[in-house]
Amino acid sequence: MAVDDDEELTVDDLEEESGEDDVLIGQDTEEDENSEPSWGPTMVVNDTTYAVTLFWQPLQDTNDPYPEVQETVDNFMEGADLFCLRQGTSPQYGIGNSTEGHKAGMPSAAAAIAELFQDKPSSVAVFEVDEGWWFIAIRNDLILSEEDMLYLNEEDAKRAFYAMMAVPDWGRKIAPASWEIEGTEEVDLWDILKAPGGSKLMHINKSQRQKMKLITIGAGVLVLFIGYKLISGLFAEDKPVIRPLAPMKPLFEEEAPKQQEVIVHPWEKLVVTEDLLNRCQAAVQQVKTMVVPGWTLGQISCSASGLSTTWTMQWGHLGWIKRAFEEYNTRGLDFLIDNSGKTAVVSLSIGDVAIHSQAPKMMVYESREELNNIFQAINMPIGLSEERTQHQAQTTKDGLGTEIKEIRTYPRLKFMFSSDLPMEEWLTMFNKFPALEILHLNYEPNSNIWTYEGQIYEPIP
Repeated sequence: MAVDDDEELTVDDLEEESGEDDVLIGQDTEEDENSEPSWGPTMVVNDTTYAVTLFWQPLQDTNDPYPEVQETVDNFMEGADLFCLRQGTSPQYGIGNSTEGHKAGMPSAAAAIAELFQDKPSSVAVFEVDEGWWFIAIRNDLILSEEDMLYLNEEDAKRAFYAMMAVPDWGRKIAPASWEIEGTEEVDLWDILKAPGGSKLMHINKSQRQKMKLITIGAGVLVLFIGYKLISGLFAEDKPVIRPLAPMKPLFEEEAPKQQEVIVHPWEKLVVTEDLLNRCQAAVQQVKTMVVPGWTLGQISCSASGLSTTWTMQWGHLGWIKRAFEEYNTRGLDFLIDNSGKTAVVSLSIGDVAIHSQAPKMMVYESREELNNIFQAINMPIGLSEERTQHQAQTTKDGLGTEIKEIRTYPRLKFMFSSDLPMEEWLTMFNKFPALEILHLNYEPNSNIWTYEGQIYEPIP
C-alpha cells in the first residue's frame, strides 16, 4: 500500500481499519474460534528453522537465570516451557512454548539479528519471509519485549511498524520496498542471516533438573559415608567413651531465609515538577534583572541541583562584573572567571526542591502515543526516546548478615521540547503522566524560549 507524500498514514488510521475488520470477525463466532492464529512461531531461512514470536526480558543474573525465567512464566506466560539466553553487554532471555510450535534446540532469529545489528543498536525492521512478515524492534541493544513477532497478515505487520516509527532516532529502518515508506530500506533476510548463532531454545526445567541431580549425588555420597562408619564400627575395639549429653545437631541446617531490608525504586524520590518550575523561573528572573555594563547574559540552565549560566564581556573590563555581583549581593550566587578574563561562569542555588513518591501507571508505548497525540494536535515537535537504566532496587541480608545488592532494570520514556509559552501552560500536561520528572530546563534570554527535558517511568513486574 503506497503512502502519498501529502497524506501521512497514522496509527489511528490503521486502528480504524482494523476496527472494521473486527466487526466482521465478530459476526461469526464459530468461525473465529476455529480460525488460525494471526502469528506464527517459526520461520525457515537458509534451510534453518528459527524460533520467532518469543517474549523477551532483560536478564539480571547471568549466573543463575532460572529464577527470573520462572518468575516471568508464572506471572505472564503460564504454561511456557522453553527459553533461550542472549549473552553479551545486554543479556536477555526469550520465552517460548512447545504447544505453540517452538522446539528445544531451535535458534532464536531475534538474538541472531541483534548481534548482526550491533553497529546500530536501535533498529526496527520488517522482513518478508515465506511464512509471512517478521517484525523485530531492537532499542539500545535490547530486543523489545513483545516486538519479535511473525505476522501472517501484512496489515498487522504494517501496523506494528508504523507504531514503532513514532519513536525517533532509529539507526536503521527496514521495510519491504512495496510499502513505499520514506526513510526505509529493503533488506533480504537470506543475505544477512546466514548463521543461526548460539542462542537456542532449551527446556525451562533443565536448570531445575541439574540442581536435583546435584542433590541426588550429594545424598548418595552421604549414604556411602554413613555406611562406611557403621561397618567400621562393627570391627572396632569396644572402648567405652564417655561424652556429655548435648542436643543432637541436624544433619542439614536450613538456610536462614533472606529478609528484605530496603526497597527503593527510582520513582520513589522524584523531583516535584511544580516546585522545580517555580524555583527555576524565580532564579532565572533574578539573574535576568542583573545589569552588568559591557557584559551579555548567555543561555541559562536549571535543574534540581541549581542554576548555571555565563556572562561574556563585549567591552569594558573585568572589574565591572565583579563590582556588579558585589552590589547585587545575591544570596547563593557564585562565579568563576576563566583564564581569558572575558567569561564568567555563574551558579545560583535554588534551594532544596521538594521530593515525592509517585508510582508509574503507564507503559512506555502508552506515554509515547499520548505525547505524540498532544504535540501533533498543537503542531509542535517533540523528541522521544526509550531508555533502560539499572538501579539498585533492593538490599537484602542473608542468614550470615551479609548484605546483598539486587539490581533491576527500569524502562523509561525520555522527552524534550521547546516552547515560548509560559511555564504554567505546561503544568497541566505534566500532571497527566504519573512518575514524570523534569530533569533539565534551559532558557534562552534573547528569544524567551524554554526547553524542557524529562522522563516518564514505566511500571515493572
